[in-house]
Amino acid sequence: MQLRHTAPCQECPWRKASAAGWLGGLDENFYSDAFNAGEVPACHCHDHGPENDKTAFCAGALSVMANSAKQPGERHSGQAGAVAARDVVGKRDDTFRFFHEFHRHHTGEDWVHLLMRTAA
Repeated sequence: MQLRHTAPCQECPWRKASAAGWLGGLDENFYSDAFNAGEVPACHCHDHGPENDKTAFCAGALSVMANSAKQPGERHSGQAGAVAARDVVGKRDDTFRFFHEFHRHHTGEDWVHLLMRTAA
């Protein structure tokens, strides 16, 4: 993925003013689990698949990582450059401070770790 924009788009689900529950067609746990694992999701407006050069990092998720001092991982090729991208986007007041606030905004519930969800 590439850093294509440094500010979240108007529809970005990582913005505090986003429509609660609207996640661009993906499950809320997709975003929360990826974020918790240190993976930056693709921008819902610029997701052309993990190997496509047109796919962009989500600036909103990068900002939340910066806000919460979360270190993105670069374990696979799609995440190469994630740390530098987070640093360029930086902290923003219009995005959530922590990913669990994102999850609560969109679901009305606290985030539960994947291991705990599968144990129940």
